[in-house]
Amino acid sequence: MIKFIDLEERNRIADAFRQNQGPLLPATIDEAVDGKISYADLEKGLSIRFPFVEGMRVGGRYHVLLSAEDAGFGLGGVIQEENQDTVVAVPADRALAFQGQEAGLVYYYLEFDESTSPSTQYSIEGQIYKPIVDEAVNGVIPLSVLSQGVNLRIRAASSLTSGDLVSVYWWGSYTDACFVRHLVIGPDPVDDLVLSVESGYLMPVKHGTVRVIYTVQSTSGSRASPVLELGIAGDLAVPEAIYQMGSDHRAGAHLLPINEGGNIPMLLKTQGMAVGDVAILIFFGGRPGTEFVLRHLVTASSIEAGQIRYGVPAPLLSLGSTIKVWSLVDRLAGALGSPDLHLYLDLDD
Repeated sequence: MIKFIDLEERNRIADAFRQNQGPLLPATIDEAVDGKISYADLEKGLSIRFPFVEGMRVGGRYHVLLSAEDAGFGLGGVIQEENQDTVVAVPADRALAFQGQEAGLVYYYLEFDESTSPSTQYSIEGQIYKPIVDEAVNGVIPLSVLSQGVNLRIRAASSLTSGDLVSVYWWGSYTDACFVRHLVIGPDPVDDLVLSVESGYLMPVKHGTVRVIYTVQSTSGSRASPVLELGIAGDLAVPEAIYQMGSDHRAGAHLLPINEGGNIPMLLKTQGMAVGDVAILIFFGGRPGTEFVLRHLVTASSIEAGQIRYGVPAPLLSLGSTIKVWSLVDRLAGALGSPDLHLYLDLDD
């Protein structure tokens, strides 16, 4: 027998269930001291622990997740004992993947409505750390700092000792934006090593990529750091198709077979533009006859809107499967160019 109820009654019953679900408490790592985990502990493995709270039951399902930028560990299971902490072991080979990183720990008790625990953060020691560019924001070196240069930081670590040879390799996606530098660690206690990277290694790589790796050589052998990869901001944004899936201009995006009045709608952000510029959208559908150059005079209202809309008069059936779109800004002082937008069109779907 079942009984149908209204929304108010449903909410009352759900609230009553929740009253017996104590708030989840944060998980901890046994080996951590003041939020820090030593490399020596990583070599032995880690123990993640979370407490039994009101409303949990033996057999209740959980999932633990420890995550960092370049590593992750997840494991699910069921509660084994009432009123006892649950302990999840992270094997040494998995724990060592977290060295030199900041990691977040959370768990999910899947039988509670509010199933996510508070997160805890840990700083994990490494024998060698990924290099850092101090001025980078969310994986990108901003346009505002390109003309003044940046600081490349190599964090002090147990692998850096007096007399060690450090070689730093900076690769920019342009021939003249690369360098190699060598230095020897002095006798004084080692602090972070900070190298100035001049504007000349940044400006030519607008819209491009830099990668940095360093090695440490000593009497005990040679060790290489993790690779740092950063994007470099540019003057102009990548063009966008209004009806596209995906936004990574390197990997490309799928163009949905939708047009407006026979036109393919495109957008250019006015980032880097000024009143009086001519913003040019260039579209190439991959087949002869699908080349279009569309010009737009940038006005104050364009800048205020933050974008310019174009309609490319290309029938979808005339296009190839691979499309390239890019933009130029024409001005008295010279032209600026954007990265390409790669679009893929599949009319068979």
